[in-house]
Amino acid sequence: MHVIIGGCGRVGAQLADQLSRDEHDVVIIDADAESFDRIGSAFNGETLIGNIINKDSLIRAGIEHADALAAVTDLDNANLMAVQIARELFSVPITIARLFNPQREDSYRKMGVTYVSGTRLVARAIMKQLDVDTFPPHVGFEDGEVDIVEMVLTEEGHGLTVSELQARGGLRVAAVERAGRTRVPAGRDQLQHNDLIVAAIRGGRTSRKARRLVVSPAQAQRA
Repeated sequence: MHVIIGGCGRVGAQLADQLSRDEHDVVIIDADAESFDRIGSAFNGETLIGNIINKDSLIRAGIEHADALAAVTDLDNANLMAVQIARELFSVPITIARLFNPQREDSYRKMGVTYVSGTRLVARAIMKQLDVDTFPPHVGFEDGEVDIVEMVLTEEGHGLTVSELQARGGLRVAAVERAGRTRVPAGRDQLQHNDLIVAAIRGGRTSRKARRLVVSPAQAQRA
């Protein structure tokens, strides 16, 4: 993919590095040339001094044939304007805006803008750490309905099959790590005490029936 990134702060630089490692064609734009120092030495994309909301800068970045644009500057208005230009003037298929002010979320949804709200994600992560009945999210989704979490099988759960754990716990197992090896298990596979399990659960919580069967990694270390 040809991807344009607007803003070379910590998020933009990390995104550029990862996309470059994944062999995508990356152009990152920032008004401050020194900001490009944040990018790793292995980056093989293009850096461009310019303004993410300037049409000429976007054309120089190749927006006319871009597959995606991510606007991740520290200014909500600039990010919103950049994705609107990309969508409406250049028909870029994938556009994402970074959002700092969570009060704007409803407006972004109504406009059909795909966004990532760092404030909301951080707040949810902290709340989950404070709630002893929830598992810290491995991956958290914006609506809060489902989280991908890590959990450890207790001694009481030893010998259960994946299907049995799913039925009792109200969860879906995606992967199991044991003795340093990770695999995608079948439903009939038996689980062992201290298996690290990656699973999808609703709202970060398991059912009451499962609370003796799985614990968070932090609880397992304290046990």
